Amino acid sequence: MKKLHLVLAIATLFSTNTFANDFHLSPEIKIGPYGGFGIQAGVTDALGFDAAFISYGHTVYSSSMYDETIDSYRFGVQHMFGASKIHGMQLEIGVADYDGKKTKSGETTKESALGSSIGASYIFQATDHLGLRAGVDLNYFPMSDTYIPYDLSTNLNIGVTFTF
Repeated sequence: MKKLHLVLAIATLFSTNTFANDFHLSPEIKIGPYGGFGIQAGVTDALGFDAAFISYGHTVYSSSMYDETIDSYRFGVQHMFGASKIHGMQLEIGVADYDGKKTKSGETTKESALGSSIGASYIFQATDHLGLRAGVDLNYFPMSDTYIPYDLSTNLNIGVTFTF
């Protein structure tokens, strides 16, 4: 329920300009110890940036001993450089939700944590409506609250951006 409220609150920021701008949509694949997917949705020319969006990411790690998931919820902006606006970058900030289960010698333990999440991506705008994206996500959790061996969970991501 809290996640729905976050999405609705951020969507309200865009409600006054939604019909005057184009839509920004960007699916992605996440690569690393935690594999998964993500999606960005927002509008162009908003809040003084070339795009403003909300993003959701879902990553999973599974082994014979561990079953872990991380869901990230972020707000981000995109800025394109130069007169031609072919190259750009995205910055995102938000929260990450960790759930993990460890099974060892028939005993199962569970951990849950709420942490912070940031992301950065490089954008190559191939056409007016299609761009390519590559970046990194960092999710921070207190190590004592998760089965992650370090405080940070990192992922590389590759995606495309659509503007319509």
